[in-house]
Amino acid sequence: MIAIVTDSSVGYSTTEIASRGIVSVVPLNYQFGTGFYEEAASDRNGDFLSLMRRSNPCKTAQPALNNFIRTFQNLTDKGCDVICIVLSSALSGTYSSACFAADQVGGNIRVVDSATIGPGLHLLVDEAVNMAKCGLGFEETVKHLEILKKKIGIVFSVESLERLLLGGRLNNAKAKTSLNLRPIFELKGKILFKSNARGARERLEEMRALVPNGARRLIVCRCGEKTNVSDFTQMLGARFPAVYIHQRVVGPVLSIHVGEGAFGVAYIVKD
Repeated sequence: MIAIVTDSSVGYSTTEIASRGIVSVVPLNYQFGTGFYEEAASDRNGDFLSLMRRSNPCKTAQPALNNFIRTFQNLTDKGCDVICIVLSSALSGTYSSACFAADQVGGNIRVVDSATIGPGLHLLVDEAVNMAKCGLGFEETVKHLEILKKKIGIVFSVESLERLLLGGRLNNAKAKTSLNLRPIFELKGKILFKSNARGARERLEEMRALVPNGARRLIVCRCGEKTNVSDFTQMLGARFPAVYIHQRVVGPVLSIHVGEGAFGVAYIVKD
């Protein structure tokens, strides 16, 4: 049997984890002020934004090595072959930790660098679950995942550059949030600056234009329940009328890096 392991940036709720059946989620770590936390399922993180607003520092960290080792050991002891899909190695040391843990445990474990995060990771893990449940073999599943991850991307924008700069995930002096300018980025392995949009409408139009024509699944994501993405969702719906558009609210780890008010869309294109 194939078991899928991923990290908590995937953003699954407790119900979604249970419904997928073969997925184990290893928590990422974060710090608000003097408090240290493990990111939980999306419905179990409480009102983290209120705490984030009044806390300093706000930091994130990769999962504890022992969490990966324990998860891998439990699954291999049950006779499972393990495919572990984690957030981009260009943004976190999580991939290296998972690889080290796999070497320590032994057994048939393969670690896949998703080259994405959050809703993009969600799309890739969903594909892995579907392949495993349809009876695709271990090696064939891994091979397909390496192909599929190149078909996944995220387009996003932020209200402030402060958190991206503090987290060291952005090194581009062209990105601006002055006056009514807002930067637009793509995430393809790493964060890529695309443009500075002037005004709300231009920002939405430029973001929509960056989504490839062949998108077959879309997830609109936002930082904070109150972040309004209705216009963006409608614009995407008009362009992709046959695609159901999911909506997600990102958890504490992603929120620490993009800041309240950030929003975007993850996509996967057709084969």
